[in-house]
Amino acid sequence: MSHFACKEFSALEKDLKDDLLECYVEAQQEIEEIINSIEGEGFSFDKLDELFRSLHSMKGNCSVCFLDPLVGVLHKLEEIVDGMRGGYIQYHHYLGDLINVVIEKVYSLLQQIYQSHVAESELRDILQQGLDGIYAEEDDAERPKLAALLLKQCSHQVIEEEEEDCRDASSLIIKVEYTDQQQTDIDLFAGFSHKLNRLLGYSAERSERILKLCQLINAELRAPVDPCQLSAAAYMHNMGMALILNCKDDEVAKQEATMNHPMVGAKLLSKHEGWEDAVDMVKAHKERFDGTGYPEGLVGPLIPQGAFILSMAVMFIDSVWGKSGSEYNKSAMRAVQSVNFESGKGFPQHLIESFNAAIRKALVAKRK
Repeated sequence: MSHFACKEFSALEKDLKDDLLECYVEAQQEIEEIINSIEGEGFSFDKLDELFRSLHSMKGNCSVCFLDPLVGVLHKLEEIVDGMRGGYIQYHHYLGDLINVVIEKVYSLLQQIYQSHVAESELRDILQQGLDGIYAEEDDAERPKLAALLLKQCSHQVIEEEEEDCRDASSLIIKVEYTDQQQTDIDLFAGFSHKLNRLLGYSAERSERILKLCQLINAELRAPVDPCQLSAAAYMHNMGMALILNCKDDEVAKQEATMNHPMVGAKLLSKHEGWEDAVDMVKAHKERFDGTGYPEGLVGPLIPQGAFILSMAVMFIDSVWGKSGSEYNKSAMRAVQSVNFESGKGFPQHLIESFNAAIRKALVAKRK
């Protein structure tokens, strides 16, 4: 794997580099808020002006600090937003998603340079070439397709990095075989999930982390649930939370939307044929083994096994990674302890054992 360096940046004083990272994160948060506002409340040219200014400041700071390879990526992103301001590039939610993802990936490269003085050339080249192609495309109707392709490439890059980190842990790679129609649906569900995560402020990797842990737990069971159905449930379980975006500061409405979101998500998924088991999992993923869950207060064996698996995976991933997904908020062992504390209350004992076995394998793989 090839790398690039920014020697002048590495030679700067630590305080200056720390300030750069802090300013980058602040600008990143501003940009995410603007994109979320566009997606949730509607498009406006004032919002595009704010977006352009935040991007321009981010690029300028990187330029001052000799981060030229990253400046090229940010400059092309800035040109695309400027095209939106000029009216010759139409805003599309794929482009909105891409802006957030590119900024996140550039920050990842920036952290690599900060920590080890070099960063991966492949990821930087994927971003630069993809953005160059989007900007150069003469048919504006093709730009959302190119943006979706670049988003997929970025997602695959994350998966490849994780697999390289755990290349000695082949037992952690759970390959799910889909029919052609199922694969089409799964790709659609993944897109829905990634977009909602952005709108709700979660990290782009949250869905994939939950999905992988679900499949690991499922593989430890003597009688596993259908992995295809589990995949659909993992991607679609939170779709009903989109209602919260319309509640603004109405806390009563937010509470009601939260309590109803499993039913809403299940209803959305039910519009796609062939996912009946996944619908049941989504509907029941907030139920508890002891009957104290919602929305129906189901108890024990009335709750699908896949719903328990999904609930455990969500609980662990959100406890460990937090909402931003950028770093551990709690140790993995504290998160394991929280899940185990729910034995016989939130989850049945035999599923807790499968969860623990899956986490043990993950920890061994991480050590290797």
